[in-house]
Order: sequence, then structure tokens, then C-alpha cells
Amino acid sequence: MRDQNPYRPQPGSEPPALIGREREISIIEASLRAARQGGSLRPTVFTGLRGMGKTALLRRALGMARDDGGVVLEIEASPDVPLALALADGIAAAKAQISVSARIRGILDGVRRAMPSASIDLPHDMGSIELTLRGTESSGSLRLALDDLNAAVRSRSLYLVIAIDEIQEAPIADLRELIKIVHASAGTEAPIVFLGAGLTNSAEHLHAARTYTERWRYPRLECLLPEEAIEAIRLPAEARDVRFDDDALALLAAETAGYPFFIQEYASVIWTATDGPRITRHEVERIVPSVQADLDEQFYALRFGRLTPREVAYALALADLGDGPHPVHTVAATFNARSQDLSSIRNQLIKKEVLFASAPGMIEFRMPLSARYVQRNRRRLDMRASGVSLLKT
Repeated sequence: MRDQNPYRPQPGSEPPALIGREREISIIEASLRAARQGGSLRPTVFTGLRGMGKTALLRRALGMARDDGGVVLEIEASPDVPLALALADGIAAAKAQISVSARIRGILDGVRRAMPSASIDLPHDMGSIELTLRGTESSGSLRLALDDLNAAVRSRSLYLVIAIDEIQEAPIADLRELIKIVHASAGTEAPIVFLGAGLTNSAEHLHAARTYTERWRYPRLECLLPEEAIEAIRLPAEARDVRFDDDALALLAAETAGYPFFIQEYASVIWTATDGPRITRHEVERIVPSVQADLDEQFYALRFGRLTPREVAYALALADLGDGPHPVHTVAATFNARSQDLSSIRNQLIKKEVLFASAPGMIEFRMPLSARYVQRNRRRLDMRASGVSLLKT
């Protein structure tokens, strides 16, 4: 009987072997080193499509920061939750850090009391309610409170880290003040480390909040190279004295196309469905079709099943261009149309979470490897789009 399954396909879980992210790790190390030494640093936001490992990388970064002496305020942004409320959860977690002294815990409480109130609109024109996080002795702004926290952290030879996951969801108005605080610290001997993770439109979202975020770093995470995918599968197995045959690894690298989530999912299922110290290509070939069918149903079929014939035709044209962002005018040109002529179709595909506007004038599939799914199901999708015209007559 084998040991516990080493692969982690759960969203946000850090893989057992974080392969192919050496550049990003070096950026994190440089940022933490600069913070520790009181040098200048640039905020970093990891971007990419779903399942690329952005959250896992951010969590690795925050673990490195905590081990290095960072006091971490971690936030998961949501369009329905004011950033102040999300920050409250981050403060509660920061207070539990071993490195945090009683004095800093007290200042963290002060930061929480200084946060602005959150107003929530009620339906049917019934007005709004206010959720206040202020204490009776609260005075001063969030900025002053964070400045005090930063100073207290520095007095203990530590540094402050603010991290936001799903940053493209954070309300722009809420981001403005926080970005301003981080920016003001950058020119001092006590810079605040700012890390984020989000979809590929995160840079545009942050630019809308403050234009100087254009100077931030936005590393985009992509699929792993074949040799990296092989290592991501091989190393966790070998750590438990299980060996994949070379041709089995090559097949899995091709099947997953280096997509980090698929790597973990395929490897996890294969680990569970086999036994013994060796995994062969024959075993992988036997298991792959069922995994592929499950993933197709889970990630692609439901979304594509909701499309109208005209929307299917647009998706087919985008798939023919391959994975990755493409100019909207390039897709429109395949129909001898202008991009604005197809804007309503494009907007519906975005609303139905099939496409994603990754940058102004650019469009791509929201789920990685969607083009491969389209090609596998081309005949059926062609039938659905047969005879339709995308241009209104």
C-alpha cells in the first residue's frame, strides 16, 4: 500500500514540487531582502489564468516572508466585500503569528479600529446599513494606523507585508488608499512589501486605481515546459519511492500540456488508481481517457453548452488562433467584420465566463487549453454553429 497521495489538485494548494517558477521565486527573494535591508523595492503582482498556480505561489511567498521576519497582512479580495472588512480578517491572522509581540498585537487592534466603516446597500430601495469596525477610543485614519504598525514592526527588526489574492476583484475606490500608503513607504527606509495575485487584467485594474502602479512588476504565469511538467510529476513520486516510466511521464507531459492544475489532477488520479513501486505507460494510457472526460465536463462542456450558435462560431474562430490572448480585430477579421460589429457576442461570451478581456483590445479563453477542447469536439461544435451569420442583417 502506498503512502499518502503527494499531489494536490485542490485550488490554491501549494504543489509538492514548485517547478518552473524559479524566476518568480528570485523576485520574491529580492523583494524580501530589500525590505529587510531597508532598500527600495517594487510591488509585485503575479498574474495568469485560472489554475496556473498564482495563489500557491503567493502563499509560498508569504511563507518565505514569515520565516524571514515579515509580519503579514493577507487579504482575499471580493467585489462584494469592502477591502476594509477583508483587511480585518488579515489582521486577525497576523496577530496569531509567533513573531508578533504583544505591542504589535495592540497596534494591529488599532489598525482594525481605524478602518473605515463599510456601507451595504439594501435591495428594493430600502436604504443601507453600516457595518462599523471602529472602537470607541479610535482616532486617526487607516493610513496613520498602518504607518504606526510599520514603525512598530521595524522597531523589532521586522518588516510589514501586505498581500492581496484575487486582486482584480478588489473595489478600485478601496485600492486607492492602500496603494497610496504602500507607495509613500517606498521612498523610506521602511518600505512595505506589497504582493498580489490575480487574473491577467490585474495590471489594468490597478492602473485604474493609481496610474503609478504601471511601474510595478506583473509576472505572468504560463504553462510549464515539457521537461518542467515531467519534473513536477516525477519528483513527488520518487520522494515516496515510486517511479514513473520515462514514456509514462512523456505521455502525461503531453496530455497536461504543462497546465499546473491538470498536472496535479492527472497525477493524483493515477497515483490513486495504481499500486506498487512503478507506474507504466500502459497504466497511464488506461486512466487518461476517464480523467480527460471528467475535466472536459467539469471545466469546458458546461460553459460551451450554454452558448448560442453565434457565440459558438466566435469561440471556434478564436480557438483556430490557438491559446493565448489575441486582438479582437483579428478574430473579427475571420468574419470579414469590424471588432465593434461583434462586441455584443463577445460581451455575452465574457458574461458566460468562456472568454476574458485580458487587456484593452485583447481577448482569450478564460480556461487554459480551451482551444484543445474545441479541437477535440470540433465536429459537434461545428454542427451547432453551422449556417449562422455573426453580422446582423
